[in-house]
Amino acid sequence: MHQHHYFIVTNTFQHVVDCFCPDGDHSDVLEIKKEAFIEVTNDKKFLFDTGWYILVILNRHWHFYMALEDLEKYFTQGYLASLVDIELKINHLKFQIDQSLGKGDESSFLQSSKCLKESSELKLRLEHFLHQMEIESQFL
Repeated sequence: MHQHHYFIVTNTFQHVVDCFCPDGDHSDVLEIKKEAFIEVTNDKKFLFDTGWYILVILNRHWHFYMALEDLEKYFTQGYLASLVDIELKINHLKFQIDQSLGKGDESSFLQSSKCLKESSELKLRLEHFLHQMEIESQFL
């Protein structure tokens, strides 16, 4: 069985979905909203003029190939996060909150607390999604 990788969208962004039609001259723009789920599969294609494409599944329903280059860009720009990424961010934010409390820095405390709340909500949503995926996989 192949392992898929799961991400939650941390900020809404637009993605140009490339077309693999013979004329190849058109594409669609897809708005991928914050809190959407992206499943990265092991299904991939290589095109000589454009490189590697990976099959991704958006919110368990919409399947399309995304350029590996785009996937890497969205990840490094912070638009996508795995469960481990979110857990690391939460730990760092807790550290920042402790630091700002120690220094009496109210604005830093408020900003870090806001980010911690948002990250914790994303974590819960992703954990719930992964739990649902696990339950459904037991029935396949």
